[in-house]
Amino acid sequence: MRDFPQLFRTQDYTARGITRHSLYHSKRYEQVLPGVRSDLEAFDRCPTPTWADDFWKWDALRFRAAQLLYPGIAASHAMAARLYGWPLPSNWRTSQLHVSVSNRHSRIRISQIRLHRMTKMSTRQWCGLEVVAPEDAFIGLGKDLGQRDLVKLGDAAVGNWHGPPQISLDELQEHVCNRPFVRRRAHLIEALDLVRLTVDSPPETDLRLWTLAVGLPEPVVHPKIYSPLLKRTVEPDLGYPDDLLALEYEGEHHLRSKQQWQSDIRRDEALRTEGWTVIHVTSKVNYQQLEAQIRHHLGLS
Repeated sequence: MRDFPQLFRTQDYTARGITRHSLYHSKRYEQVLPGVRSDLEAFDRCPTPTWADDFWKWDALRFRAAQLLYPGIAASHAMAARLYGWPLPSNWRTSQLHVSVSNRHSRIRISQIRLHRMTKMSTRQWCGLEVVAPEDAFIGLGKDLGQRDLVKLGDAAVGNWHGPPQISLDELQEHVCNRPFVRRRAHLIEALDLVRLTVDSPPETDLRLWTLAVGLPEPVVHPKIYSPLLKRTVEPDLGYPDDLLALEYEGEHHLRSKQQWQSDIRRDEALRTEGWTVIHVTSKVNYQQLEAQIRHHLGLS
């Protein structure tokens, strides 16, 4: 739970004891959407994911503002993906709110809101917000995203990026394959064929898809290796169990967190004790060298 500025319809300002001069000239009352303002000195406690950043909080605030004006809407398409915490291409962070309704006669005349009409719409409550179901969000984005970005979305939806899976892979495949009138169904199915369970982050997906793109065998996501040294099972990000090779993506948080850094060292020691080779991958990796290194270890060079 976090504090969010209270929202009110601009036309209701007198009921809140606000003068017209204060409404339009005080910095206390900021416009969130045309017709809705926020009170920066009054707050509501709202459910918020632990991973939520400032972009997520702003999206949630704007969507709550839209709901004040249009109570029957649900966040959909890119807005649903962002609220679910799924990764979208960086150039998709726009000011436009994507919302859906089941009533084909609905109209919204606010430029910041893009309305979609869905004849069959499933929704769920997500952090106190009405959002289309994960399968609807995934299908809705299928016509606009390339395969790699769709695989990232699928990995996020069925994986462990932000807590437990939001939908199972079987359910997602069922909706894509059997729902009538799905646009670019074949494109979605091809992406789902590359979606894997238990993926933890977008860089893991990127690294796995890169191996396929350069003709390497696909690594296993989180292979399980029991370590007598640690007396528990160790799961590297990616690995080739038959060749005892592990690939670990090291993001910036691995360097900033002393606890994470020490955990990584213990993990690597445990893997090497069991005969594994560990290759660390960062955002600065030379992919030609990485490919040569993997090929050499796998006996493919």
